[in-house]
Amino acid sequence: MACSTKLLKVFALICDIIYALLGIAVILVGLHIIIQFEVFQSAGFITIAIGIVLLLTAIFGVLGAWRESSRMVKSFTVILIVLIVLQVLTVGFLLIFRESLLISVDRRFDEIWHDQPLPVKPANSSQISSIESWLECCGNAGYQDYLLQPKSCYNPDSGKMNLEGCRQKFLDFIADRWVDSNIFALAIVGVEVICALLAYVLANSIVNRWRRSKYFPK
Repeated sequence: MACSTKLLKVFALICDIIYALLGIAVILVGLHIIIQFEVFQSAGFITIAIGIVLLLTAIFGVLGAWRESSRMVKSFTVILIVLIVLQVLTVGFLLIFRESLLISVDRRFDEIWHDQPLPVKPANSSQISSIESWLECCGNAGYQDYLLQPKSCYNPDSGKMNLEGCRQKFLDFIADRWVDSNIFALAIVGVEVICALLAYVLANSIVNRWRRSKYFPK
């Protein structure tokens, strides 16, 4: 049985390390969002916060498994169950209210469009210009929205003007990332379920080994 406990410990550590790497990946995604996409800075900070929670939880699980502490491993299991429930509810909420949230994103684009300084200058440096450079688009519905198109409407490599409007490309980008983020979240939940099961079995194995050593000393 001691051998089975050691084997469970190895599997639990591997799972917890994978979980920690996922937490780091989430933090890096958040940093990427903040650096690359000025419009989504709030989402970037939230993503980083989530990644830190995942990473700290994983480190706690690694320490518990490494020390073979049944209390720490059981606490880790409970934390994982709470996180699993919260993430499943969040993904369900995002799927159910997807259309409503996309409408909010559309309204946010309107705000960004109307917040840019007028008249629009060729060297426009507003949030819209960032979106135009990033999505390779021009204007709201198209390049016709400008009397004089800013530099952000032109492809820096070819020098050609981007003719497509940014509104639809912006919404399409959000919808695509929405699906990707939900799939990634469910993948994390899958890893959490496996780690929770291993932690639960490991905790019971540690307790049973302690009981046997107490009542059946060598």
